[in-house]
Amino acid sequence: MKSFSIVGLAVAATLLTTQAAAQDGTQLEEVVVTATKREQTLQDVPVAVTVTTGETITRAAVRDVSDLASLVPSLRVSQLQTSTNTNFIIRGFGNGANNPGIEPSVGVFIDGVYRSRSAGSIGDLVDVQRVEVLRGPQSTLFGQNASAGVISVVTQQPDFDWGGFVEAGVGNYNERVLKGKVTGPLTDALAFSVTGSMNKRDGYFVNLTNNDKLNDRDRWDLRAQLLWNASENTTVRLIADKSELDELCCGVSNLLNGPTGALVQNPLFGNGKIYPGTANSPGQPFDRKAYLNKNPVNSVENDGVSLHIDWKGEALSLASITAIRSQKTDFDYDFDFAGADLGRTNRNIGDIDTKSQEFRLSFDNGGPVRGLLGAYVSSEDVKYDNIIQFGSNMRGYATGLVFAGTGSLTALSSLETALGLPAGTFFAANVGSSIFTRQESDAYTVFGQLEADLGERATLTAGVAYTNTQKSIDFRQTNNDVFAGLDLVQIGFAQIFGALTGGLPPTPANIAARPAQAAQADILSVTPCSAATGPACNSALGLYALQFLHPVVPYADKSDDSEFTYTVRLAFDVTDNINAYAGVSTGYKATSWNLSRDSKPLAPAVPPRSPLGGAVNPYYPRFGTRKADPEESTVYEIGLKGRWPRAAMYVALFDQTIKGFQDNTFRGTGFVLSNAGKQSTKGIEIETQFQVTDNWRVDLAATLLDPVYDTYVGAPSPCSGRNTDLTGQRPNNIHDTSVSLGLNYAWSMGETDGFVRADYDYQDNTLVNRHEQATSNCAAVPPTNTFDVYRKVGTVNASAGFSRDGWDFLVWGRNLNDDDYIVQSFPSVAQQFSVSGYPNQPRTYGVSVRKNF
Repeated sequence: MKSFSIVGLAVAATLLTTQAAAQDGTQLEEVVVTATKREQTLQDVPVAVTVTTGETITRAAVRDVSDLASLVPSLRVSQLQTSTNTNFIIRGFGNGANNPGIEPSVGVFIDGVYRSRSAGSIGDLVDVQRVEVLRGPQSTLFGQNASAGVISVVTQQPDFDWGGFVEAGVGNYNERVLKGKVTGPLTDALAFSVTGSMNKRDGYFVNLTNNDKLNDRDRWDLRAQLLWNASENTTVRLIADKSELDELCCGVSNLLNGPTGALVQNPLFGNGKIYPGTANSPGQPFDRKAYLNKNPVNSVENDGVSLHIDWKGEALSLASITAIRSQKTDFDYDFDFAGADLGRTNRNIGDIDTKSQEFRLSFDNGGPVRGLLGAYVSSEDVKYDNIIQFGSNMRGYATGLVFAGTGSLTALSSLETALGLPAGTFFAANVGSSIFTRQESDAYTVFGQLEADLGERATLTAGVAYTNTQKSIDFRQTNNDVFAGLDLVQIGFAQIFGALTGGLPPTPANIAARPAQAAQADILSVTPCSAATGPACNSALGLYALQFLHPVVPYADKSDDSEFTYTVRLAFDVTDNINAYAGVSTGYKATSWNLSRDSKPLAPAVPPRSPLGGAVNPYYPRFGTRKADPEESTVYEIGLKGRWPRAAMYVALFDQTIKGFQDNTFRGTGFVLSNAGKQSTKGIEIETQFQVTDNWRVDLAATLLDPVYDTYVGAPSPCSGRNTDLTGQRPNNIHDTSVSLGLNYAWSMGETDGFVRADYDYQDNTLVNRHEQATSNCAAVPPTNTFDVYRKVGTVNASAGFSRDGWDFLVWGRNLNDDDYIVQSFPSVAQQFSVSGYPNQPRTYGVSVRKNF
């Protein structure tokens, strides 16, 4: 009821403003968008789209796409373990982080060029004209990987009048920002622009091991453009950009120091430190401190060139966008997120090269029918390598884990001796696993859309697209972790058979001569030890959970996916000020391949058996997922758009479904990539603007969501090693209610113009994740007695500035109330019943001065 009251008040407030429609004075600015690949006003376009103008971006100190979430309630952005490991989520749908084989469900386009990974789309926004957030499936016009929505960034074109600016800013955490732009004519028909930015800041998260500051900023961007008016109706635009990032990110807080925390900190075992150090106790995540034995290093290079050619005739127009992009990444971090030297190396090296070409033919002769035809072709090469190595304390920590479970300090040494291996072979420093993956992807989309006027007030829109995506995968691994390669079932069989036969080895002759003992050993080889089994079990299976870096069988594979997507909408001008629309749209995302060390084949219909076939063997070989099948999304939506001189209201009611949503879940020592059978969200979105007086403007936007897993059998459970049925359950990490409130006051005094603005971003309390504990009831759905992490957001951002004689002065602050919340949580790596998480950014503030010329 509270949520609907918020929306009801917003609607009522806006409807009341219609009485002011005829008043003189300051009016709302008309906004033009290209959400349907042609220019239309925000009022006329029958699509749920939120537009943030360049002026708002500057005044609100929005630095990058991630900051937009505070202004767009339906958009959520989560930054995870690296500076660029970012998920964009619209209406509760979004994925793509933690695995380079998973392309996002929310497509990001900058000047019409697709950025296939989030690392290619987080640069600072310098010369942005507007950012459009299109909500719901957009695959008909934007192709694959737009099954949940689109973020479209439109930059400013070069100007034929000389101009530009130089800007400098400082802030807390020793922030230093420089920005600049110059634009002007080279000839009567040729103009240019060059923009650049440098952003440096100390970190706010402390590595207590060396007192270095993490979550810093150290990045720069450079962008150059040429605009050639080749003829009266032909323009050519060339854009080149390059950016680099070299940062220490990201800090991970201890949310719950579980029982393994004592082993990590014990000098005999892990010999490390955890903040805070008390075992079996909650952490202090918002101190933003941790003990790490190495700093997390992030290095990213992005560059690209695009050529835009536009020809406009009387009834026809042609558009071409040719693009080449390159993205290189190099990350290395302490993957156990503890002060013990358990994991020495987790280096992730990526190299992605993308080429794309789009053609569009549009026609509009002023008659009742208009439309466009288009084609899009892309080719992408992905190279991803991951090197993981144990540290010097891993052997001691593994010994401690075995001791805690069995009471034996010599189990690892005894096994080495039994197998004839040198002492210290298992979990030795610098031992580990390296994977080398390659993915080649070729895709094309052919699309078309028609608009037909049905009388003076109604318009029917129908569009269809056909997309084909072909991917080829090559996966290789080198692994010198001897322990991870052991078959503990076979080892246990040999030990048990020997114990039953007086020390005989399980040779074919001995097995044939002693069938009863062999059959008994066969059954016991897959029987883990417990209070119920007593000594009749395979004690070696007690070490199974320590095989963290198990080998992956090299493979080469392919996928070939095709899909038709469509859009049908009917728009109607209720009055000269109110437009209504209703429609259905579909979206599509191709197969995603698991380019990680957790890539394994699916379990067969007939499970593997014990050494002699007498029982099911649930241990070896290991199974998982190598890919997730395509996503297919559908949205049914009705909308209402009203605009008056001093007020505007945009409302959308929707029922959106994604079949086969590609879910990538972390389970303590690795990720599980799977398809949710069907996930749906019903909701309402409302955006209002009201120019209360010539000086005051109020912006109020709200999103209400009701998400559910319609079907999700075999979903990863919070309990390790289990799957569950989440059918009918609510997905984690999706807020019911999100509200954005903006207050803007503009003033003038002589030749000085100024403003004051404040924004409030509210998200109601929601479950981020459940985490297994020793006392959890894992048979329940969902499990009970778990450690649950929740998030509630209520942040205040504000800014004030004034302009005079070509000078702009700005003072700004984000999260001024220092609101604390956890962005995401996960089971601590190889630390059972411990929980880690990413705290949000604390209060930041600063000032800037800009000189325009």
